[in-house]
Amino acid sequence: MSSDSSWARALVQISPYTFSAIGIAVSIGVSVLGAAWGIFITGSSLIGAAIKAPRITSKNLIRCES
Repeated sequence: MSSDSSWARALVQISPYTFSAIGIAVSIGVSVLGAAWGIFITGSSLIGAAIKAPRITSKNLIRCES
């Protein structure tokens, strides 16, 4: 009976580049989720402020030249 488990053998055979690619993909994915959550929280707080105090208005932050 071998002391190496099948999981250990499988992990040893995976390329280090694969681990780095998985790490980069996970970090980008978590970053996008964090940005989306921040935008959601900001938008909902602006909507809540507009309902509570109708005199508060938000301006467009992106200026389009046409």
